[in-house]
Amino acid sequence: MEPPALVVDLGSGTGLSARAWLGRAERVVGVEPDETMRAVAEDQGGDVEYVAAGATATGLPDGCADIVTCSQSLHWMEPEPTFAEVARILRPGAVFAAYDYDSVPVIHPDVDAAYEALMDAAVALRRETGLISPWTTRAPLRKSEHLERMRASGHFRHAREFVAHSVEDGDAERLIGGARSMGAIEVHRHRLPLDELESVAQRVLGERVVPFWFGYRVRFGFR
Repeated sequence: MEPPALVVDLGSGTGLSARAWLGRAERVVGVEPDETMRAVAEDQGGDVEYVAAGATATGLPDGCADIVTCSQSLHWMEPEPTFAEVARILRPGAVFAAYDYDSVPVIHPDVDAAYEALMDAAVALRRETGLISPWTTRAPLRKSEHLERMRASGHFRHAREFVAHSVEDGDAERLIGGARSMGAIEVHRHRLPLDELESVAQRVLGERVVPFWFGYRVRFGFR
């Protein structure tokens, strides 16, 4: 099978998801409107080309892409104009893939419950204050509705969801670091049960390294 000639990664951020295509595609373009994140991506090196643009107006030619991706970013985008732009830059028969991970890995019942409690408290804080993260107040879309919105857009001849998982080794430090990296959790930790998660993780895991089961959901739209 021939490698894709062009992969476009929308909302490429610091370039992690775009760089994953290096060696797998002839050309990779990351589309990112945030100057700071784009600068970090460019500093990482590699042959990814970065475009200062948004998901609704990439500035790329019609029918240029074999694959367009959104890695953990579609929930921040306006769905209808984004889908229209994706359909415009995809060639006939090409694929749009929007993928996300489940925020709570499967580790241990007590640890999972404490992690979910932290996520629930963060959502409640967002509703109370209107603060989504230190840099925006825009409420994210529900990821569970991505597939329905893709189908309803009329821009794809077929759309479906694929569920996958991976198993990685982790410890208490990795778990807490992952939680603190999400949105405004670290900034507002005094109002959230992050200390409780740390306590449970240390009690249950201690210094052990154990399997972390991560869930991923990929929504495919076929042009």
